[in-house]
Amino acid sequence: MLAHTHVPDMGQTQDPDASLKAAYRPLRVPVLMIAAHGPEYPIVFANAAFLRMSGCSGDEVLGQSWRSIVGEHAEPEALAALEASLKAGEGHDAEFLCRRSDGASLWGSLSVSPVRNEAGRVRLFIVTMTDIGATKQRERLLEEQLEQKKVLLQEVEHRVKNSLQMTASLVLLKARRLKSPEARKVLQEVAERVGALAAVHRLLHGSSDSGRFNIRDLAAELVGELILALPEGQVELSLDVQPIAVPASKAAALALLLNEAIGNAVKHAFPDGRQGRLTITIGRMESDLAITVEDDGVGLDHAPPPEGSFGKTLMTMLAHQLKGRLTWHDMEPGTRAQVVLPIGAEETRFE
Repeated sequence: MLAHTHVPDMGQTQDPDASLKAAYRPLRVPVLMIAAHGPEYPIVFANAAFLRMSGCSGDEVLGQSWRSIVGEHAEPEALAALEASLKAGEGHDAEFLCRRSDGASLWGSLSVSPVRNEAGRVRLFIVTMTDIGATKQRERLLEEQLEQKKVLLQEVEHRVKNSLQMTASLVLLKARRLKSPEARKVLQEVAERVGALAAVHRLLHGSSDSGRFNIRDLAAELVGELILALPEGQVELSLDVQPIAVPASKAAALALLLNEAIGNAVKHAFPDGRQGRLTITIGRMESDLAITVEDDGVGLDHAPPPEGSFGKTLMTMLAHQLKGRLTWHDMEPGTRAQVVLPIGAEETRFE
């Protein structure tokens, strides 16, 4: 923006602003001068650079309202803000889609500066313009490229989700054909873990922000799938999960960790039709994210150790990968597994 210019009164000359116009006339920067009185604030000067940029002649510009230099699609708020600055005798910067005499449009950056006399009264406004069409075009291209990448990423998520779901189905199909109960159980657990990964990709694909997902949605989906393994009414479920956004980079590890923590409680805490309560709580704990799965089942010392199972080992590995802490507590009765993970600025609460 041009600095305020103090111009002495030149009442003895025919045009008091002649010397000022002479100074701006040869500039290669498009310049206008507009009168300091409303409501139209007419244009009183346009240099050759402005006429070339606009494609207008001097006769088409001089005497016209300052609004004539902007297109008919200019935002009313932007126009009102500039006019308010004119009325207040203040400078102003704005961007407008301006129009040329041939009907074409160009993006112009306008910088308005008041010119004052020795008494401090605004005599006129000087408007310098810059063609920013190339910048706007680069911005549009960048936006288009980002949108294309977003669409591509969503398509990849969709394909990965479908592939994982198909893999889980094939594993379950194979499990049903095996005679060994131990082998069937192993394959069923593999299918559950693949299904947990598929659930994450399903959520990422359906999210408006493919870079993160809502952990509450993930927990609800995993619980809904795992609880089906129990007879209806055997276990009372309490789910208290805050809507916290988690980056996609942590999606797979978190999905597997939740699947193991919830699955262990569902499968081992309530043997032989035992009834009980399962409580799942996920939320902030100071600057960390706490995941707690608690049951009032048979407890750590009484649950039968599943042969060939490595659920707890996997949970320990996943917690370490996420730089978290995994602890087990015997609640007498029942068990509480808690994972505390550090959360960064990218994890934010969904409003």
